[in-house]
Amino acid sequence: MAKGIDIIKLCNMTKLEIPEQNIPEISRKVEEVLLMFDKLDEFTTEDSTVPSIEDLKFEMAFENLRDDEPRPTVESSEGPQLKFKLKNIKDGFILGPRI
Repeated sequence: MAKGIDIIKLCNMTKLEIPEQNIPEISRKVEEVLLMFDKLDEFTTEDSTVPSIEDLKFEMAFENLRDDEPRPTVESSEGPQLKFKLKNIKDGFILGPRI
């Protein structure tokens, strides 16, 4: 499955720019990653046990975790202001490119 990866086509689809001299190295690394995913298909869970929650060690008790509290938005005048200016902001949200 991993053989014959067209890195140039992959770069065009993902809008990545890779220098021409790096394409052979990137191609080799992409093939390695895909081979690792192929190995996952061979993995089985037969004859294995799932540890119970008592076997896990937690760094902090659930009761001691902080509460989720809303923070000021980008356009908020109450809280600390960002040191950089964002161009595409609407209703306190940062807009990404339209796909």
